[in-house]
Amino acid sequence: MGQIKAIVSDIGGVMVLENNMKTHYEPLIKSMNLNKEKFFKLYKKYINEASRGRISAQKMIYSIAKELKVDRKKLLENWIKYKRRAIKKNIKLENIFKRLKKKYRIVSMSGVLDLHYKLCNEKKIYEVFDFNICSFREGSNKPDIQIYKILLKKLKISPEEIVFIDDTKECLTPAKKMGMKTILYKNNSQLFRDLKKIKVEI
Repeated sequence: MGQIKAIVSDIGGVMVLENNMKTHYEPLIKSMNLNKEKFFKLYKKYINEASRGRISAQKMIYSIAKELKVDRKKLLENWIKYKRRAIKKNIKLENIFKRLKKKYRIVSMSGVLDLHYKLCNEKKIYEVFDFNICSFREGSNKPDIQIYKILLKKLKISPEEIVFIDDTKECLTPAKKMGMKTILYKNNSQLFRDLKKIKVEI
């Protein structure tokens, strides 16, 4: 059984305490007076390509605007405005990661659009991590097996030496199959308890 050498964390819903629906998409839909059902149908149509960097977030937003017959620049402007407001850093977790950095490598791996990465960067979300694996750069997104292989290649350690944290069960499955220790994030207290259970020294 390998000794833990790295802790890998998701960003949205873990390092960023956000409820995308309530704080980003609903205000955006309301501000533009959009049909919610149509908006999400189009969002689903483009999100896989955008999150894997095959198209930019701007192109995705412009495509949605075209199909909804709304002003594309206004949709982009409001998208940025409400996303920026929605991003709230998990300060308590950041402080724990700062302490853990003395003993472990701290890495992020997230499914993120180029635009959302830029907005998170403004709020210094990624600063605490040794390095960040972002889906739009890698051309792969969780739960694609490819992005987990990229993680292993960059860390140069065995899966048994990694703790993988995510707030989505589906994204933990490939990590678990590869042999990583996994934690489903619900809140900070639960996460700290679970880390201690697997002998991570907090």
